[in-house]
Amino acid sequence: MTTPDPEQRPGTAPEDQEMLPEAPDAIWVLEGFGKADDTLRVEHPISREQLLLLREVIKPDPGDPWMIYCYPVPVEVWPAVDAILRCGPPSPELDYLTGAYAAE
Repeated sequence: MTTPDPEQRPGTAPEDQEMLPEAPDAIWVLEGFGKADDTLRVEHPISREQLLLLREVIKPDPGDPWMIYCYPVPVEVWPAVDAILRCGPPSPELDYLTGAYAAE
């Protein structure tokens, strides 16, 4: 068993430590949109620490390590997403995406 490195950021593998740029000044959210009308129905906040863990479940594009772009959240990974975000069960009437916008 290895001893955790106190310098390692939560949710990132040691080999990724040097490659991850500084976090942008952003606010991340889990968004739920109505399947029938694409209206935003639910928005759940995602902290920086939760985002680092979420990156292990929902793989961002290599050029987007901080998940600034939207990524679908399939129901197959929902148990892992709920374990990280504590957002409860998904609604069958909604499609879920990660999202980000500039902090004010």
